[in-house]
Formats: sequence, C-alpha cells, structure tokens
Amino acid sequence: MPTWRDRLAAGEWKWVLGLALLALGLRAGYVLSQQRGFYFQDSLDYDRAARAFLETGHFDPKYYRFPLYPLFMAASYELFGTGLTPFRMLQALLGTGTCLAVWGIARRLFGPTTGLLALSGAALFPVHIVRAGVEYPVSPGTFLIWLVLWILVIRETSGGRSTALLIAAGIGSGLTAMLFEGGLVLCLFLLVSVGIRTVSWQARLSDCAVLGLGASLLLGPWVYKMIRTDDLRPLILKAGIHLPAAPGVNPPLWEGSGENLLESKLTGLADNPGWTVRHFGSEFLHFWDPYPDRLISADAKARMQFHEMDSRMVVQNSLVGALPRMLYAIGFGTVLIMAAAGAMAASRPVPGAMLLVAWPLVLGICYSPFFTQMRYRIPADPAFIILGAYAVKTAMQRTLWGRIVQFAKTLWEGWKKIAEKIMLFWTFVLLLILFVVVVGPIAILMKIFRKDPMHFRSAPGSFWALRDRTREGLEECLRQF
Repeated sequence: MPTWRDRLAAGEWKWVLGLALLALGLRAGYVLSQQRGFYFQDSLDYDRAARAFLETGHFDPKYYRFPLYPLFMAASYELFGTGLTPFRMLQALLGTGTCLAVWGIARRLFGPTTGLLALSGAALFPVHIVRAGVEYPVSPGTFLIWLVLWILVIRETSGGRSTALLIAAGIGSGLTAMLFEGGLVLCLFLLVSVGIRTVSWQARLSDCAVLGLGASLLLGPWVYKMIRTDDLRPLILKAGIHLPAAPGVNPPLWEGSGENLLESKLTGLADNPGWTVRHFGSEFLHFWDPYPDRLISADAKARMQFHEMDSRMVVQNSLVGALPRMLYAIGFGTVLIMAAAGAMAASRPVPGAMLLVAWPLVLGICYSPFFTQMRYRIPADPAFIILGAYAVKTAMQRTLWGRIVQFAKTLWEGWKKIAEKIMLFWTFVLLLILFVVVVGPIAILMKIFRKDPMHFRSAPGSFWALRDRTREGLEECLRQF
C-alpha cells in the first residue's frame, strides 16, 4: 500500500501548480485590496525618479539610490499607465517566482516532500504576501537573489562545472546589485562560495573569473558612467549616511558624492575601536530580532508630515501598527526556531544545506557595520522557510530529535578538539612566561653569585652536573629512584 509520501510524490506537479496559483492569488488579492497611495517614504523617491526618467530621460539630480528599481517602475508606467495596481501586480508575479525558486532549491537539496512544504510556507508567509504591495526594491531583489541561488545549487549538486550557469549567476547578481545593497552582498557571497569549493585552486580562480565576467557585463557600464560623471553617490553617499557616528564625532554635511562624510565616519570608527566592535555586535544581534522596529512610518505624526509633503502618502497605514508587528514577531520567531532545528538536522546528511545557513549569516554580517532593520532580513527569509520545512519533514519521519542530538555530539567533539588546541597554546604561553620571567632571572642571579641551591657539583666550564659513576648493570639502570 503506497504511503502518503508516495501519493504526494506521484501528484507533485499538481501540487506545485496549485500552490503557485495560491501564492499568486493571495498576492493579487492583497494588491487589489490596497489603497491607491504609498505606504512608505522611500516609495515616493522611487516614484519621482521613475516619472522624471519618463519625462526627461534621466533621473532627478537629487536622486542618489540604485538605478534599476525606478527603471523597472518607469517601464511599468510606460506600458500600463502610472497607476500603482499594474506595477504591484508585476511584483505579485515576481513574488510567485520567488516561491517557485524556494521550491526548486528545497526539492534539489532535500527532496519532493520538503520542496512542497517549503513552497507552501513561502506562498503563505504573510510578509511575502504584503511585500507585493510595497514599492521597494526588496521585492524584485529577493526574487533575483533566490533565482541566482537556485542556479548555484543546480550547478553545485549536478557534479559539473557548467560555465553557462556560472555566467547566468553572475548576470543575475549584477542585476541585483543595481537594485539594492543586498545585491552587493550577493556578489560577495557568490565569490566566496565559489572560491572555497573543494576543487583545485586553478578551477576556483577560473570560476571566480567567469562569475566576475558575468556580473561586470552589467555593473561595468553603470560604474563607468558614475566615474565618468564623477557621481558615485549610489555607492558612497548612502554608505556614509547609514554608517554610525562614533562618540565625539560631528560628521560634516556631505559634499559632492559624499566622500567627506564617509571618510569622517570611517575615521571616527577607526579612532574608537571598542565602540565600533560593540556597535557591530549589537547590530548583528539586532538583525535577528523578530520584532520589526525603526519604522519612521510607524509614527502617526511622521505619516501626517509625509502626507502634507505628498498627498499620495497614506495616513492610515495598517502595516505598521502594534498588532501586525506583534503577529509578525510571533510568526517569524516560530519560523526562526524551526529553521535552527532544520539546520542542525541537515548539517551532516545534506552538505548543500550550509549554503542556506551561510547566506543569512553573511547578509547580517555585511549589514551590521551600518544598522539593521526587518526589511534587510527579508532576502534571507526563504532560507529560514526551507530549513523549517526540512525540520517539519524530519519531525514527521520521527528522526528530527535524533539528528539534533547527533549534531550536538558532533559539535561537542569538535569543541573538544578546539579546546585541546587552546589548552596547548596557553600552556606554551604560561610556561614561556614562567621560564622567561621567573626561572630565567633567578638562574642568571644564581650564576652571577655562584649559588647552587640544589648542591650539584658542576663540571668545570659547564652548567651540567657531574654524574656519580656506578656499576651500570641492568639492575642499576632499572632503579630510577
């Protein structure tokens, strides 16, 4: 008699189609239920840049963000009109594409059951539904990130070294880097992932070169244009604005591309290393905080001020109230715990799972020098969903707890090896201090004053004590004391 897993695998494509349609329907339904205005301040900047591009062929001189998202918005305005609903529907399609990428990665690494569970989680995850109706580059950016990671997983698990897939991953990472900062982190992550593969160093260098070539096809012209026009604000100004000012540092008003602001803040951080390390650590921990805070639009007065500046900014923003944020904190906290369990269960039997563990860590580390918010963590959410789905699958197979225990034992054995190395190091340091600082000076003084506290007779011109000659028979040699 076939099990439920066999029946699920037999109808897998029907489930995939049904869940994909569910994901699209939920996102489209949410988009159609929204107000016509914008919910967040950044959306106004992207909208102004898109309209200016349609009217003049270039962005407003005050615009300093990454270029691809307003171009995407301008293309939607040109094709479907300046209404927000068609543009939000495009984002709903990209959100559905992200769900399919999540399914593809989960299926490739963990099998059909985990793939369908991950697809269900991605389709129903509330923030990913809401994201389709928010004009912010994290929507297409998350889609591109997980499309690139899907390509990387296919290449890594196929056992080959496909150059075409690597070029495609490079092009995708270049596109993402022109959308938002997470794309720059993706470029770094891909280089590190390819560079640490267990192949020859010639193959690793070749792969990194191919990956860089694919990314430079898009990034090259953009960077060249910034250099030619002497306007590096997308790369420099935003970093300078978001870097913290160390205690006692009064950052100047930015000039040009903002090099003076960036240099001032970097100098302040270098002059206060203790404060800098504490800031980095606290922001890295804050990256995992389930409760979404630091939202200017959560303040009613701020929303009213934005509305007075631009009437399209909505006053009643249901996305930033205390109840929605608390519900998100509970939901995300649950997913994070399940993902931790899934990561422990998959650490040994599924080597490719480390890609899902490493991506959120690298993303959090790269944002921690600045400051972290919930929206910066959204591109890492699919990793938590996939690992959480694997935890559910192993729990249904009644192997989750055993794998967690095995992971803990492996971790303990690894720690013991590390502790042994630490012990040997500090033993050497302590003995070095003992003999150099304590025993050495005493021995020098004894030599100078010709003192022999152990009353050994030394040979002339030597530090060695003379040995009493005995009958060196076997019995004498065996008697050590």
